[in-house]
Amino acid sequence: MKKNQHTRMLGYLKTPQPANDRELIYKIVIDEIRNRGAFVYLYLAPDAVRGSYDYYYHDAEEAVQEWEGEIDEHGWIPLPEPPDNAHDLICLE
Repeated sequence: MKKNQHTRMLGYLKTPQPANDRELIYKIVIDEIRNRGAFVYLYLAPDAVRGSYDYYYHDAEEAVQEWEGEIDEHGWIPLPEPPDNAHDLICLE
C-alpha cells in the first residue's frame, strides 16, 4: 500500500467504557484507509500502544459520529501514517 493512504486520529475517552464483561476501553484510534473504510481500534489501558479489539465503519465520519460524545476535552489528536502491518500501533512522533 502506498504511503499517506491513512487518516488517523487518537481520542481519549472521558470515562472508560466496557469492551466486554471484564475489560474497559480507555482510548481509541480511528484509522480511515482510503477506499477501504475505517477501523476503530480499542485500547484497554491508558498507556497501551497496541489495540486489543477493533470495529469497522464505512468511513471516518461515521466512526467520529459514533464516538464524538465519548472523547475527552483534548479532542481528536492527529496521528502519523502507521508502520506497515501495524495499523493499531500508536506512534506520536
